[in-house]
Amino acid sequence: MDSIARVFTVGNGCKAVRYDEETTVERVLQVVLQGIGIAAVAHAHFALRLLAGPSPRTAGDHVWLHPCLLISNLRHTYARFLPSSACPQELSFELRLRFIPQSAYELLLTESNAFFYLNEQVFEDFLGHVAWKVNLEAALELAALKVCRDCLEKQAKSCLDHKVDTDSIDVDAAMQAFIPKTVLCSANTKPSALKRQFVQLLKKFAPLPATESVLRSLSILIDIVKFDVEVFKASMGVGWASPVDLLVGPEVGLSYRINERCEISRLAELRSVLEIIIRKMEQSSEKAIVQLKISGNAQPMLITVATHDIAESLAHLIDGYQMMYNQGSSVYRMKGLERCESADMRATTVIHRPHSSVPGVSHDLRIRREHVTLKELIGGGQFGNVYRGTLADPGAPPVTVAVKVCKMENEPTDTQLILQESHLMKNLQHDNIISLIGVCMDAPMWLVMELAPLGELRQYLQSNRASLSLTSLFLYSLQVARAICYLHGKSLVHRDIAARNVLVSTPKCVKLTDFGLSRALDYDAVYTASRGKLPIKWLAPESINYREFSMASDIWMYGVCVWEILSWGAKPWQGVANADVITRVETGARLPCPDGCPVALYNYLELMVWALQPAKRPTAKEIVSVMESIHDQLKKHVPPEEIHLIRPAQNVPVLLTNISTLPNLTLWRTLEEQKRQGEEDDKWLDEQEDLTAYDPAEEHERTHNGFASTSRTASNGSINGKPNGGISPNLVLVSRAVNAVTEAVDRLNNTFNVNMKHDDFVSSIRDITSKLREMFAESTDVLGQMPEERRKEVEMTEALIGNDMRQMGKVVQQVVDNTNNPSYHIYRREVVRIAKEMAVNCTNFLSLFENRNRVKLPDFRAVLSDC
Repeated sequence: MDSIARVFTVGNGCKAVRYDEETTVERVLQVVLQGIGIAAVAHAHFALRLLAGPSPRTAGDHVWLHPCLLISNLRHTYARFLPSSACPQELSFELRLRFIPQSAYELLLTESNAFFYLNEQVFEDFLGHVAWKVNLEAALELAALKVCRDCLEKQAKSCLDHKVDTDSIDVDAAMQAFIPKTVLCSANTKPSALKRQFVQLLKKFAPLPATESVLRSLSILIDIVKFDVEVFKASMGVGWASPVDLLVGPEVGLSYRINERCEISRLAELRSVLEIIIRKMEQSSEKAIVQLKISGNAQPMLITVATHDIAESLAHLIDGYQMMYNQGSSVYRMKGLERCESADMRATTVIHRPHSSVPGVSHDLRIRREHVTLKELIGGGQFGNVYRGTLADPGAPPVTVAVKVCKMENEPTDTQLILQESHLMKNLQHDNIISLIGVCMDAPMWLVMELAPLGELRQYLQSNRASLSLTSLFLYSLQVARAICYLHGKSLVHRDIAARNVLVSTPKCVKLTDFGLSRALDYDAVYTASRGKLPIKWLAPESINYREFSMASDIWMYGVCVWEILSWGAKPWQGVANADVITRVETGARLPCPDGCPVALYNYLELMVWALQPAKRPTAKEIVSVMESIHDQLKKHVPPEEIHLIRPAQNVPVLLTNISTLPNLTLWRTLEEQKRQGEEDDKWLDEQEDLTAYDPAEEHERTHNGFASTSRTASNGSINGKPNGGISPNLVLVSRAVNAVTEAVDRLNNTFNVNMKHDDFVSSIRDITSKLREMFAESTDVLGQMPEERRKEVEMTEALIGNDMRQMGKVVQQVVDNTNNPSYHIYRREVVRIAKEMAVNCTNFLSLFENRNRVKLPDFRAVLSDC
């Protein structure tokens, strides 16, 4: 059997709503909002609260209602607030705009009825709670604005001219209705003078349109009522020690202050709240703890409040803001409620629109604002919010679009950035880049863009993890790389490459967006940013330290974006403060290898893409080749652990040119200089008896003088027990020796941490150098059988490895000399980094030997093995 609930609105309005056993708070909210003419785009701003009395004026206590609660269960859940004699049919609610937009003007543009509702609500709060303490000038101005608006509204209903006739206004009645008696009595002005002053204000504000009148009124009320922030008395952590003011609102986010005279400190962004739980502090105490799980924080945030009712109000407020910002479901785990999604999310079915249906960008990008209708908020950014909307050009069918509504309060430089974004986007035509359709130039500016129906890539990955394969993840990574390659080909740097700026158009297509920070540069140029917020955890070291951006810094950010994709949307450097990121990066730390990521790719990211020196990072074109190779291998069902990378030859530090074509003088000068440096370093190494590094030239000299390797070949001539297919026994030994080196490096890399004992660290380095000696000793016989040109090429690779060894020896000495200094751990990390690079060079060294036994295979320098 259906029952009746009454919902009170502003202006003494009341709506009766029928409900049954399955009706939720959210459904009642939607019915009432539709009934008073407020579109769905603004529904997320509103909430219902339960009234204990028959009307808001006599309500006494009130309770904010979770949207997933069943109306039929409210009498049981909140029995302590309701009179015992009340009948279920007498439930009363109040409709409130609780979740305040960042800009009242933006609310006016998106949903004018919600804008006027906010004004009426704030004005009623002003009259009912704080009007007694306002000064006379503000009270008179607010009253005059209110009277003029009411007159305009009455005349509009009567189809009269939209002009206020001040002579027809009952001034005395208006002053009594809208100016508190306490303010009038406290004034030192005669009543007749007050009346004349009020009439002058009426004449002043009579020409104002209703929207401008409301904006002026809200600008005064925000300092009096402070409707854009709610304040709770709370204590951070568990317990009631040193309570503070906890502030929640669109501008302050989640913040606190010691008292009203102290500065506000920000705790978290409301959109980053992932879970809200309420629990009692102690069984015998009334105090409650609100536990917040924040994105990027390893530990939950704990807030203690005085009562459980206050905790529920705080949780409802934070949850409502995060739902509004994220357009997602509730994260408030209220006792007795299962995980719930909004009705809009359950009902939404995405229609995939082909790319060709997006209108082409014409020479004139201007679009008339009346042709664009905003539907719902789908995201936000530094310069404005993004809405789903409809573009209806005359004579053409409506098209669903994304509309970026730029903030009114943007500084001129921000507006210039927005104009720059539109200018850049109009010239970008690529399958993996969001296209610009047009611009509404009137303030605030709107950018009308192609809509990606499936939203941000990060959220899509988290929501669809069960149905996505590794092949799909690499397809997304490849498409982002192609978009960056296209941008770099047009001499553009993006500066904000991250999963949050990649949108999902279809399950097989992602597109790069958000060009608000992009810059046009020459290929090797560097742009220095002078202002603006920077995404520290995605940035290259030079961007953090010097605010310098280049195509190489884009490559670093791309690597972080790939890490996000392979980590299913996880944020980088979770639990690490922004200020500590650069310290970790410069000491050799990198993001960990995601589960399921091919080790060969992670090595490529770690050693090449995330190289500290920008010049050592690959280009976007080279990365596209690498990602295409991996994607092709995955499509052929190659297991991740067997994937190898094909990369351009110029990225491998091996001489590519045929040695015979080089000028002899230049070549021999280079070799002579390397020999001289090697002799100097040998003298130094001989002095370090504990940490003797090894130079390959010395080993070859000893071997050629009769000290050949005493290692024996396996009787069956196989590698790891498998037939070698005719490969020489000596080559088998070389292969084993190289594998021993890479395994020793892997052991060091896997066991290394800040707590690793000094002796264990030194022992690992000795193990690596010992394995390197064996590798060079085993390679001597094979080297003697190679043609001269090939042998010289191998010797050049030996020189590279020898240089790595000398560098490692020098850094190891720094480790020994700085055992008790803070730089001790920095030097140890540098040793590990050099060892990894040396392992890659050793793998290339082996490929040179193997290639002489194969026919028509690619040059070894095109292969980067998983070492």
